[in-house]
Amino acid sequence: MLTIGELFSKTFSALKGNWIQAICVFFVYNLVLGLVQAIPGIGGFLSLIISGPITVGVSLYCLKIINDNFPKSENILFGFKYNLGNGILAYFILIPIMLIVGFLLLFIFLVINFLFYLLILSVYYTQAFDSFMNINDMEALLTPFRVLSFEYGILEPILLIFFLVLSFCFSVILPWIIAYIPFAMTFFIMAEDTSIDAWDAIQKSWKMMKGYKLNYFMLNVVLLLILVPVIIFTAFIGLLWYIPFSYVVSGVFYEHIKKVESNRLNVN
Repeated sequence: MLTIGELFSKTFSALKGNWIQAICVFFVYNLVLGLVQAIPGIGGFLSLIISGPITVGVSLYCLKIINDNFPKSENILFGFKYNLGNGILAYFILIPIMLIVGFLLLFIFLVINFLFYLLILSVYYTQAFDSFMNINDMEALLTPFRVLSFEYGILEPILLIFFLVLSFCFSVILPWIIAYIPFAMTFFIMAEDTSIDAWDAIQKSWKMMKGYKLNYFMLNVVLLLILVPVIIFTAFIGLLWYIPFSYVVSGVFYEHIKKVESNRLNVN
């Protein structure tokens, strides 16, 4: 399996000479989805209808960039021209599956995060911890965010609060990444095979990701860690480069594991 550094290197190589077009394509892609979602009353439902086919098109566009196969902006309409029904159906199948798994994992992550928070509270804010445990004082849980105790130094409490906020954010975000991972290759598969039906594409993605889930999880965690400074230090402008890169690197991942599995079958 390629390392994250190698995946990034291949992605930068694929995007070389295609950055301007890719930025424009993904800007329009996200703009269209945003405008559709903003339609009063029916925007949410319409966005669900078009998300599957347009994701198939975006996946095809990414694969054409990776394979240097003359990527064109109109590639994002591919899912509306071929296998439209299955493109829509795939999205409607995946949404409830990911919601159920995501909320279950979210609950587990938040419970673990809360228990860890109590442990930190018991070490750094003993009085607040005792108040919560003995008299169920809920306000005591907010003590680290209201009173900075410099008993352990100036920098330490600030870093503690930063860590707690970051930990909570990851507890909210990571469950959805984990829920999505087994099905992440679905729309790449549909982009390459216009005859495949929705359920077969989902099952194929599930099988394809066996043995690679941790690799893809780590890739997404690294992308998430990169996203934070991109937003903070570029005032969101860096997203113009980040979004195409994050999509294309997933395509590079897909192409690599497809090649690995193909070689394995040929050897056998």
